Amino acid sequence: MANNTAKYLSIAEALKRDILAGKFESREKFPSEEALVRRFGTSRPTVERALRELKREGLLESRTGSGSYLTFAARNATGAIGVISPDYRNIDFFTRLCDAIAAEARANGYDVLLGDVSAPEATSDRGRWAVSLAKAYAERRIAGVLLEPVDLIPDSYDATKKVLDILTAKRIPVTLLDRDYLPFPERSRYDLVGIDNLQAGYRIARHLLEGGARNLRFVTHPNYANTIRGRIQGVAQAVMDFGLKWKSEYVIEADPSNKSSIAKIIQGRSAPDAFVCRNDPTAARLVQTLSKLGIAVPDDVRVAGFDDGEIARLMNPPLTTIRQPVKMIAEISVASLMQRIRNPSLAPRAILVDTDLVVRST
Repeated sequence: MANNTAKYLSIAEALKRDILAGKFESREKFPSEEALVRRFGTSRPTVERALRELKREGLLESRTGSGSYLTFAARNATGAIGVISPDYRNIDFFTRLCDAIAAEARANGYDVLLGDVSAPEATSDRGRWAVSLAKAYAERRIAGVLLEPVDLIPDSYDATKKVLDILTAKRIPVTLLDRDYLPFPERSRYDLVGIDNLQAGYRIARHLLEGGARNLRFVTHPNYANTIRGRIQGVAQAVMDFGLKWKSEYVIEADPSNKSSIAKIIQGRSAPDAFVCRNDPTAARLVQTLSKLGIAVPDDVRVAGFDDGEIARLMNPPLTTIRQPVKMIAEISVASLMQRIRNPSLAPRAILVDTDLVVRST
């Protein structure tokens, strides 16, 4: 029984590779069961099981009285999926995520295109770079795209919308990574895979509050993505649920490396006793600045971050943070895109992965 199972799966995998490599005429009938029996030197029931597997994966469809044919997804697949991530190589989280996506996709039989990993160098080039890459992917008619929406530029919505329009015109399925391109809490019609940022913000703030903090601040740069808005709302809700007040000015939009800016924040009777930072690099820079000002972490003030990248473990003291489960996000992102390729009519889904609180010394 085990040998038969292995046989039909190996046949299905061989046919899948041929389909993705474009070795079958896209609109002609797929080879008959008799032809496949001769090709693989096996029984008809084994071939039937292999064909059922390909139909289950959305690569073949039956037409009554005619036989099997490639589905639309199979006809347009080239054996590759594309990733558009403006922050690949620039932000540690997206570097790790894209590398994990590439490994997961290859394990599922797909090549991965990451575009020009050296671009975009300048923030202002993010939109043009993403649009250019979308055009290249559309011309190649790849199987699907995982897209990190463009942000941090004034026309980020228009740039992302143009990317989506280019891909949608070619009927290339798209799954959004990390965040939607519509302002939080709105949702677009595209699949989304990321973490529940509101819950994560609530979790890290509650940890600090239960540890005795009473005067929290959220530190971010002036221009920030939808994910950060969710984290801010989570922190604010935790503070209010703890019976404390939350004010808009508790969101500090400043460079954490700017000594004079941070000095003004920590002065006075209402000086903060804890900071939640938008990500780990922001927290690292804040801890350095506080040290220069003679403020000890965690003795005088507590600091927490997001992502749990390498910097969180290498800091002195090591950083308390929210861990984004990169491998799980990658696996779910690829699986979601595969499902969308096989069944384009699925209702849009938002898959929010749970996070872990990593308690360290800060």
